[in-house]
Amino acid sequence: MFTFQVTPDNGEPYKVTAGSRDILHWEKTTKGKSVGALSEPENFLMTDMFKLAWIAARRASLFAGRLDEFEAAHEVELVDDEDEAGDRLDPTPQAASTTT
Repeated sequence: MFTFQVTPDNGEPYKVTAGSRDILHWEKTTKGKSVGALSEPENFLMTDMFKLAWIAARRASLFAGRLDEFEAAHEVELVDDEDEAGDRLDPTPQAASTTT
């Protein structure tokens, strides 16, 4: 659902995906949050990104510490899944076809 590029201060970068179980955990432990709110860019806060990446990294056994430790020692960036799949749309307009 959400893929993150995680870069530890001391270590190799890795990607982790927050799936439905991670989002369920996030909703249960974050007061007033829902996955619907994440679909609105103005509601997708850095605190949400870090917590989701942390939950996913813990589930995947990529990080074992607390959230505050994760926040203090990692950079987190949301990765565009379309970029990863190579399916990104070309932003240049296509030439109009001429059919007769």
